[in-house]
Amino acid sequence: MNRDLSDLVDVDVELARFIRRVRVQSLRRLEAIHPRLDYGSFLFLIMICDATGGIRGSELAEALGVHKSTASRAIAGLERMELVSRIPDPDDGRAQLLVAERSAIASLEEYRSTSRARLSEVLADWSPEEVEAFSRAMARLNDTAEELS
Repeated sequence: MNRDLSDLVDVDVELARFIRRVRVQSLRRLEAIHPRLDYGSFLFLIMICDATGGIRGSELAEALGVHKSTASRAIAGLERMELVSRIPDPDDGRAQLLVAERSAIASLEEYRSTSRARLSEVLADWSPEEVEAFSRAMARLNDTAEELS
């Protein structure tokens, strides 16, 4: 499909509105995880919490599309907040992996639970078919965007 989206709908405007709303809601609730947690560091924390067995800082930088120095500052902040720590990489004795502290994992799960409840409210008047179609369309959008990156 190769057509001018401006003739159909303002997809980019609607996505921007949604992203802004999600970000505002997230910022309001970050204090529950840690009083000094900012949104940028929160994105790193999510990836560290979701990394089974730990993740290298360089992998975080690459996955988030940031410079290694930016990742290093965010990671140092998360360590100061005692949300993450380092462990030896079992595959490379010279390297270290970042792992989330149990309290950070529990706080993030509570955050996600609240987010899911909020999204359920937003979608309350949607049919199950509409929710499923929306979910498939968003997954397709994200998959294609990642392929084109």
